[in-house]
Amino acid sequence: MMNKLKHIVIALAIGLITSCSSDDDSNTATDNATYAMFIVTDSSTGSGLLVPFNELPTGEIDVATITNGTQLTAITTPGISYDGAIYNSTNSAGDPGIQKFSLSDDNTFFADGFITTNGNFAKGNMFEITSSTKGYYSNSDVSQTALQIFNPETMERTGEIDCATEIDAIKSELTDVATTSFGGFLVERDGKIYTQVFFSDESGYDVVDKTYVAIIDTTTDTLDKIIVWDDFIVLGYGFKNTNYINFDENNNLYLGGLFGNFTDAEGPNFRVLRIKDGETDFDTSWDINALRDFSNGENFGIGGAVVNDKMYIKMFGSAISSSFEGVANLDYYSYEIDLTTKEATKISDIPVGYWKSVSGPSLIDDKPYLIVENDDVENAYFYSYDTATKTSTKEITIIGGSPTQFLKL
Repeated sequence: MMNKLKHIVIALAIGLITSCSSDDDSNTATDNATYAMFIVTDSSTGSGLLVPFNELPTGEIDVATITNGTQLTAITTPGISYDGAIYNSTNSAGDPGIQKFSLSDDNTFFADGFITTNGNFAKGNMFEITSSTKGYYSNSDVSQTALQIFNPETMERTGEIDCATEIDAIKSELTDVATTSFGGFLVERDGKIYTQVFFSDESGYDVVDKTYVAIIDTTTDTLDKIIVWDDFIVLGYGFKNTNYINFDENNNLYLGGLFGNFTDAEGPNFRVLRIKDGETDFDTSWDINALRDFSNGENFGIGGAVVNDKMYIKMFGSAISSSFEGVANLDYYSYEIDLTTKEATKISDIPVGYWKSVSGPSLIDDKPYLIVENDDVENAYFYSYDTATKTSTKEITIIGGSPTQFLKL
C-alpha cells in the first residue's frame, strides 16, 4: 500500500506546481558559486533548472533571465552538496541513480559521473557520502540484502556490505515477503550508517507492523545490528535530502518522514523518532505522534530543521485522509514544534500556502528557510525564520518557477 501511495504523491506534487516567467538574474553566480537551488520551470513534466549562486540569494530571482542554469528533466528529486559538487537522485534525463554535477570555470553545473540504480525512488534509491572517496547507496536490483559502496570522486561502485544473515532471520518470521530493500533514508553519524529496511509483498506493499533500521559500521563495512521500533513508519522519503532526517546542535538524530503510516487503524499517523547522541538504539522514551500530540488534527510531512530544541516544519492545518483528500487545499502552514512539550505553534507571519514541494524546510546559515506557494501564481517565496526573535522575513521571490530545494555548497 505504501509503495503505491508514494508514487501518487509524486504525481500530486508535480500536478500542483505552477509555472511562468519574468526578468533579473543579478543573484546568479558570476564568481565562485557558494549556493545552489533546484527550481521547477515546467509544471506539466516536473522539469527545471539547477542554478548556482555566488552568494546567499535575496530579493527577486526571475527564471526567464537565468543564463547559467543546468536543465534537468526531473527537478523534484533534490540532491545534496559535498565538496562543492551536487549529487542528485537522477541524471539530466531523469534516469534514477546518483548523478554528480560539478561546477565549470564559468560557474555552470555539468554532469561529472553517474551510477545507475533501480527506479524505486520511494524505497530503493538512496545514498550517503562519508568522504571524498567513499559513499553508500541502495540498489535492490543489484542486491536486496546488501548496501552498495561507491567512490564519489570517480563515481564508480567499489563493493557492497552483505546483511543477508540478519535480514533473512527477520524475513523468516514474516509472511508474504517477496522483496526486501534498503531506503527511505540513509545517513551517517559518528562512523555509523543508518538506513531503513523494508519488507514487501509481490505488489510492493509493506507487510510489517514494525520499523527496522540497519546500523552499519563505516570503518569495517559490516552490519552492527538492526534496531526495531514497535510500529511501522516510513522514515524519510526516497529522494535524498528532502529534509525529514535532521540533527540538532547536540548531535541527536531525528527521523521524520513525508508519509508516516498511512495504513494505521486509527487513520494516517505521522511520527518523528529519535536516536540520541552516543546511542545506537531508538530513544523509546520520546517520539512525536501527530494523532496523539497535535490537537487540531494537523499532519503530513513531519520533519524539518532543528534549532534550540525546536523543529520547523510545513504541515496541513487539517488532517489529510488516506485517500489524500485535502492535499490540494490552501491549508499548508509553517509550524514551530517544541521538542520537549511537543506543542505545535503556527508561525503566524508566514502566509498559508499550497503543498507542492516534497521537501521539508531547510536550514541555511543557522536559519530555517520555508517555501510558500499560494494564489499569487506567478511567484513562489522563501521565508527565513529568526528563532530568537520569532519573526519571519521574506528573503527570496522566485518569479516563473517553483523551488524544490536550496543548498549551501
